[in-house]
Amino acid sequence: MTSMKLLLSVFSIIIILGTLAMFTQIHYLANVAGFIAAVGFMLVFFRDHPQDLSEKEANEYSKYKKYWYFVFGFGMFFSIIFGSFWNNQMGGMI
Repeated sequence: MTSMKLLLSVFSIIIILGTLAMFTQIHYLANVAGFIAAVGFMLVFFRDHPQDLSEKEANEYSKYKKYWYFVFGFGMFFSIIFGSFWNNQMGGMI
């Protein structure tokens, strides 16, 4: 699976979970999207940058890194808005 296909599949999973949380009022789905985003942020941020890349490969690597940050930021947005703020118990999950 290429990186763009993986990026789009993770983004679609996050969007599906967020919209399902919005329409079904099951806030746990948005929290799952936020969990995916939090783990993804850690994986992308703490991943070692390959040292032996050409200039073109380094530009491509940084471009995809920005895309991943956008996808995971969107997941955190869904988690905060549809998981926490709309939860009538404000974090009272058991």
